[in-house]
Amino acid sequence: MLYSKYEDFLSFLQYKKILITTHDLVDIDGFASCFALKFFLCERFNKSPSIFFSELSKATKNFMNKFLIKFPEFKFDYETEVNLANYDVCLIIDTNDLSQIHFNSSKSSKLDIPYILIDHHHYGKTELENRNISSLNLINDDISSSAEIILDLIESQNQDLPTRYRYLMAAAILVDSGFFRYGNNGTIRKFSRLLDEKVNYQHLLNMLQNETDISEKIAKIKGLQRVELIRKGDYLIGVSNVSSFGANVASMLIKNGFDVGIVYSVEKNRKNINSRAKKSVCLNTGLHLGKILEELSKYADGSGGGHDGAASIAFNAELKQVLSKFIEKIKHFL
Repeated sequence: MLYSKYEDFLSFLQYKKILITTHDLVDIDGFASCFALKFFLCERFNKSPSIFFSELSKATKNFMNKFLIKFPEFKFDYETEVNLANYDVCLIIDTNDLSQIHFNSSKSSKLDIPYILIDHHHYGKTELENRNISSLNLINDDISSSAEIILDLIESQNQDLPTRYRYLMAAAILVDSGFFRYGNNGTIRKFSRLLDEKVNYQHLLNMLQNETDISEKIAKIKGLQRVELIRKGDYLIGVSNVSSFGANVASMLIKNGFDVGIVYSVEKNRKNINSRAKKSVCLNTGLHLGKILEELSKYADGSGGGHDGAASIAFNAELKQVLSKFIEKIKHFL
């Protein structure tokens, strides 16, 4: 991004009371990016912003616990209840969909304070919320993680990162790029700049190792048992359904030979579709799952989007119709 964009962003924040947050079920990218941004702004303005999380994902909790074994003095301070009236601006990281932000155990589709988006997902909305300061949004959907945007901001100001924050940012980039499967040359360059004699790559991998629990194993087995094969030319689409772990099952379908994996689920009255596609398929055909699901959001009475090879949607419309439209749009590219 342009250096002047970062300067405008920082100038606006200088005298503000800042709240930093991310989507519900916080993943490692959102988690690490929030704490790295808090550190940077604290160093820059000599005052500490607040962080709000509604709920951490299981993988994030596991990473946090392993991180604290290596850095026991580190304090992951964040709020689980927040009064927005105490802040001047909210910085929303790793999502541009306000329906994914849960304040005080309730959904919030609108914020009562101005907000700025810092995100790496496709953002094709034509109408912006009145509270969004769109000129200051830091959005780049050509990269694989929000941590890369935060790192670029920090490096533009020649701010050094202590070792513990290097581990945080390296973990975020590694996980959200699918261990570089969804990254590019820039991803690897940014990651390599975080490595030094104090950042051990094997230690980092150990922090990110997760034991698969029995419920996830069962979901993956059921996902394979239920999968429907759809062939379009030389491409194979796998469609399955599970009650949980939809994203993991969709990724598993790719690992098992499908070019596109689609997994749907129904939770109470809410329907979900998780999808994955091989990067080579996206590059060769122009397929962008995130753009397709964002387009379907209006029709499906829901919210969706993501990357070219990894995207999801949560919606209220009739499942079979939305699923059918999604598959047909995918076929159009294959």
